[in-house]
Amino acid sequence: HGKRSKEAFKQLIGQWEGILVSDGYGVYKKWVNSRQTCLSHLIRRAKELAESSNPELSKCGEWALRELRTLVHMARVPPSAGQWSAFYARLCRLIALYCESKSEAGEFVRRLEEEMEPFFAFLVEEGVEPTNNLAERTIRFRVLWRKRSQGTRSDRSDKGCRWVELILSLRHTCRLQCRSTFNVFVDAFSAYFKGQKPDLE
Repeated sequence: HGKRSKEAFKQLIGQWEGILVSDGYGVYKKWVNSRQTCLSHLIRRAKELAESSNPELSKCGEWALRELRTLVHMARVPPSAGQWSAFYARLCRLIALYCESKSEAGEFVRRLEEEMEPFFAFLVEEGVEPTNNLAERTIRFRVLWRKRSQGTRSDRSDKGCRWVELILSLRHTCRLQCRSTFNVFVDAFSAYFKGQKPDLE
């Protein structure tokens, strides 16, 4: 259930036609509607290059790291026309300098060039974030739980997976509403045994 696939993506998305904020996974790149590249994923890769002992990689990584962080900052402080022109010129110079390299630096800047169009959706579309950090934080508890427990192992795996899906969804909803998951759970069971509907508001 944890593997990403084109079929799973279609099932998850359904008829939704919004702006997808995603990493560079191939299926996501083929999204036919608007897409925002998650800049956090690129920043992490740039940081890895910046920490390399190879001078070419570290120089490229440090430069890319500065520019990507500058771009994320623009989500909070929109740039002036001059600031934007200067930023875009620097980014293009970075790509031009390393794009022919067969090293990891070349691979990285070619990815930047490929993702250039969906880099900037957050600057022109209201409500779009430059990263998917919020979404990742939302599912972090579920991911850690799955790693620790190895998922469900009962013979009725579908039933077990459905139970986990519901209980983790309840936990996150309670967290957003600053309510105790345990108390909501107890109240729901009490209402069930009394033949009443639980208070879910």
